[in-house]
Amino acid sequence: MMDIIALPAGEQSKSLDVVTQVYDRLIDRQADRQTTIFAVGGGVVGDAAGFIAATYTRGVPFIQIPTTLLADVDSSVGGKVGVNHPRAKNMIGAFYQPFGVLIDTTALQTLPDREYRSGLAEVVKYGVIMDADFFAELERHIDDLNRRDPDFLARVIARSCRLKADIVEKDEFERTGLRATLNYGHTFAHAFEALCGYGELLHGEAVAIGMICASRLAERRGLIDASVTERQVALLTALHLPLTLPTPVRFT
Repeated sequence: MMDIIALPAGEQSKSLDVVTQVYDRLIDRQADRQTTIFAVGGGVVGDAAGFIAATYTRGVPFIQIPTTLLADVDSSVGGKVGVNHPRAKNMIGAFYQPFGVLIDTTALQTLPDREYRSGLAEVVKYGVIMDADFFAELERHIDDLNRRDPDFLARVIARSCRLKADIVEKDEFERTGLRATLNYGHTFAHAFEALCGYGELLHGEAVAIGMICASRLAERRGLIDASVTERQVALLTALHLPLTLPTPVRFT
């Protein structure tokens, strides 16, 4: 028997209140450790469903079926699952690997433009931190990315997943510091998302802004050449991603 539990769209669904509501539904349906949870949707659904799977009856199998580019290349790979605390993003969670991940790239043709471009930020991130040749390939194929060329997107997704998996395999639980490199831009991004209000700034948009902040900081500290930042700015701009916050934010 299959039962569908729909979560409201948006970052607000990554909360303990929503998780508790799903627990209630699972208990009502007498779900047990033989139950498999299928997470069909974007990163929010995958993160929340994965956390539910990790904690319900101390763990049930789950399968990721991502439907957004961001989920394809990032949140469905690596086993990080969790929900937000009102004061911090992804503060409550676990490491819990899915039984499998099924990616259907045709779903990307249905994405709203803003959601699609949000995922491109994570793709660019892999090129910056891990693979200079991949970054250069993205620069050469801006038109293919902007028009969502299915063949090129399939290659991009496969390469992004492989790059992330290579790191996760070496440091699954973030004990050596290697996996922390995947957080490039995210220290700033998570702060921006919390300050702007979850859902106001898409995760990938926050990551794009955060990458530039991190790159400029590294530049000011003499760790990288200015050209590294300039290439990121040029590529993110060509992909129509924001480089500044939509509204002024006051830091105290």
